[in-house]
Amino acid sequence: MVLDKLKWIDEDLAAERKANPVPCPNQEALADALENHWGGYWRQMATCTFAPNPHEMMGTTKDGEFTRNMKVSWLEGDRIVKRVGRDGQMVKGTRGISPGWSAEAAERQIRNWITGDPALRRTRWFLVIEPHKHRDCYHGHVLFSHAHKVNWIRAQESWNKHGRFRVENVKDDQGMAMYLAKHYVGKCYGQSDFIMEQSRNCRRPEPDPAPKIVYEYQMMAFKNQLRKNPHEMIGYRNFCKKFGL
Repeated sequence: MVLDKLKWIDEDLAAERKANPVPCPNQEALADALENHWGGYWRQMATCTFAPNPHEMMGTTKDGEFTRNMKVSWLEGDRIVKRVGRDGQMVKGTRGISPGWSAEAAERQIRNWITGDPALRRTRWFLVIEPHKHRDCYHGHVLFSHAHKVNWIRAQESWNKHGRFRVENVKDDQGMAMYLAKHYVGKCYGQSDFIMEQSRNCRRPEPDPAPKIVYEYQMMAFKNQLRKNPHEMIGYRNFCKKFGL
């Protein structure tokens, strides 16, 4: 059994959803922009996180728990050469603390991930960068429309080198503001340090031509492929042909 060292991400997200059951004014304002200015019809949401590097302040134990990283502790940390004098004498000390992914670096990497995939770059998307609650690190949430032809297995494999990836269909029965609240996205909307980006086709958005049943089938096939052969398409192209997509 493979231990998921990043399971605390799901636990942290669940705690945030429980603590914020209703949208705040910033989330309502962002929802209004998403629905009325950038096209609406958002069908899927991806979460892109970055794995901790060995010298961040916080890390994960063998049991997957979130804890202080002793490798960069002032007392318990590794002793390394910090400086060598002119006489060749070495001055040792503890490792410096490495910051996690900055907001700007996270935004750039996720944008490159989208534009580097032939199917993702044809979608209509909205990207928002959020800080992590404990780590000195950021992660990103991306809302997608026109994504019914995306190969999520390929997209996931492309992201796995950075960290963890999740995608799910949007369930907006209670409205986009409530959906954002449940995912704790947009709470800093309107502030100067809030980082977001949208695709160019959000300027002249068009409704998503694919019905929700197509996305339900796509996600079902994606999860089925994760359990079976990740390179075997399960009739999705034929399904699209049937609906003229």
